[in-house]
Amino acid sequence: MICKVPSLMNTMSTTLHSFTVHAAAACLLAFGGTVSATALLDGSFENQAVLQSLPGYTGGPNPPGGLQGASWPGGLPSTWAAIAPVAGSAWVGGSIARTEEYAAGWKWAQEGSVFGIIQASQMMTQTFKATETGLTTLSWFDANRPSWKTDTWFGRQNDYNVTLTEVGLGTAVQIFSGRSEVYLGLESNSLTNASDARFSPEGKKGWFARSSDAFMLESGKSYTLSFNSQPGSQNVDDRSTFLDNISLRSSQAVPLPGTLAILIAGAGGLLLGTGRRRRVQASSGR
Repeated sequence: MICKVPSLMNTMSTTLHSFTVHAAAACLLAFGGTVSATALLDGSFENQAVLQSLPGYTGGPNPPGGLQGASWPGGLPSTWAAIAPVAGSAWVGGSIARTEEYAAGWKWAQEGSVFGIIQASQMMTQTFKATETGLTTLSWFDANRPSWKTDTWFGRQNDYNVTLTEVGLGTAVQIFSGRSEVYLGLESNSLTNASDARFSPEGKKGWFARSSDAFMLESGKSYTLSFNSQPGSQNVDDRSTFLDNISLRSSQAVPLPGTLAILIAGAGGLLLGTGRRRRVQASSGR
């Protein structure tokens, strides 16, 4: 069972806030343990690039940083490649590319020189084993590619979600749902707008920081993390989401038993107070 706690960033009422505190306390009581130190493998895709010998830019008529797409295929091999199921791979599904890949709008990796990609209806997954029990969140960066060549629709937004499944149970829990965008703008044309800000160093380096709802991992159990492109009817546009620097991090320390009691008592008090106010309002006709 995956115990998920709604993000406090999304709580808008006293009742929901008290539920969040109560849910966190309940998760901690149910599982106990310490702060999670479980790590994902190859969250920046650098090792995957080595394992499958991803091409690098080694010369040709178009120097790195130039608008290679303007004269493609002008001598540089494409580094956009499907993740290969080779020995040692941490990820399954999706693709990877290097910084300055022309088909990716010359995007720079957020960390290192390689980033991951989910496109159209692709999924990218990693199965890992929790090494400790604790309340955890997932953090990563996303972005879209600016348009490529004359096709402006490449740069449009793409919906995707992130799920976590305990291996053996088969029930996926959604821990994030959102939309990736082009940094500094939604659309662009890389041939006719060569000076467009989206292709400036700031635009190429820009990414959006993301984080999931908190969830509880239990030591010794295995989980499958999945990034799922959800373009729906947009699938005809071949839209993409770039991903990089994916990691698990501690959401909050496990409180001492006395603190847990205070959390639960406080949450109960808030819920009781809310109930009393509703009864008073009902009796007064409000």
